[in-house]
Amino acid sequence: MEILVLMLLLTGVAVGQMLLYAKWVFRRLDYTCRLSREEAREGEEIEILETVANRKWLPVPWLKSEITTARWLDFAGAQSVVTDKTRFVPSFFICKSYQKVQRTWKVRCLKRGVFRLQSAVLVASDLLGMSSLSQPVEVDSQIMVLPGELDVPARFSSPRHLYGDFSVRRNLLADPFFIAGVREYAFGDPMNRIHWPATARERRLMVYQNEYTARQSAAVVLNIQSREFESREVIDAPAVEDAIRVCAWLFREVAGAGVPLRFLANGPVEEGSRAATVSEEYFGPEHVHDLLVLLARLELASTQPFGDFLAEWYDGLTASNLFLVTSYLNETILDFARGKAESGASVKIFVTAWLDEAPDDVEVYCLKDRGEGRI
Repeated sequence: MEILVLMLLLTGVAVGQMLLYAKWVFRRLDYTCRLSREEAREGEEIEILETVANRKWLPVPWLKSEITTARWLDFAGAQSVVTDKTRFVPSFFICKSYQKVQRTWKVRCLKRGVFRLQSAVLVASDLLGMSSLSQPVEVDSQIMVLPGELDVPARFSSPRHLYGDFSVRRNLLADPFFIAGVREYAFGDPMNRIHWPATARERRLMVYQNEYTARQSAAVVLNIQSREFESREVIDAPAVEDAIRVCAWLFREVAGAGVPLRFLANGPVEEGSRAATVSEEYFGPEHVHDLLVLLARLELASTQPFGDFLAEWYDGLTASNLFLVTSYLNETILDFARGKAESGASVKIFVTAWLDEAPDDVEVYCLKDRGEGRI
């Protein structure tokens, strides 16, 4: 009889504590999870801060949190589960009465993009582990991971020669400060342009010959397609990611020369959008940062074939220096480069794949040899 009463008491206590925890375990229990920074570079290490505050007398003997985030945020030392695009990271806590516990995760940003801590689920148990209780928690924290720069080998030329003005075949007005020589006076030439020493020497009126000049400018054009014949979705994503890193390197190089720069790509920055990416032409560190943000947000999907994109922007691309960055090379791209070069522009093509041979009349830089791995 005594044993039966004892068993009933123990059962009552067990059921009672189970009901108590079912009602109170998540009350006055605060959980937060946030990223230590809002922006980082590809390959950099950041922190994720988890905080659990138990603001009641009832202890929480076992608490598990499961964070859902992008697979490209690599938790150092965590036994995470990775799916196609998602990473699930478990974390365990023991909270006494009125105790606050904080945990810091070291996280490496493996890839450019905008990544969020999407959600978290809390799972708790009672003192005897008889029940398992769960509760979802909304987490709203994101980070912008800017693309890293490609370590372009020294054998490839740098566009740091983009200083000052340069001669062009024609312009609206001649540059009065750019004197190319002297010529014979023609009807309508202003008298203040007469070169008197040359006039005395030639015994006829001679005037200064001015060159037509234009201010240097640059445009980086990215081909988001990895193959010549490719549907909207990118097939070879690593090749395009390499091309994006080349663009980041070009932005820094051109910005160091103090030249106005614009960026164009046949890819969208919004998921599902069909609008190509085209920036305004500015210069300065702030503009370069804005361009890097565009690179970070670029979707790996093309809005139209690259050949059609180049044809559409042929007349609109008036920069004196054009940099085409692509994963492949075909005659359409080469014809565009030749046409722009004949118009007086300097055109360089950066190809992230190996080429059997490159044309002699176009400046092409192959960033990978046949035997090399991914750059």
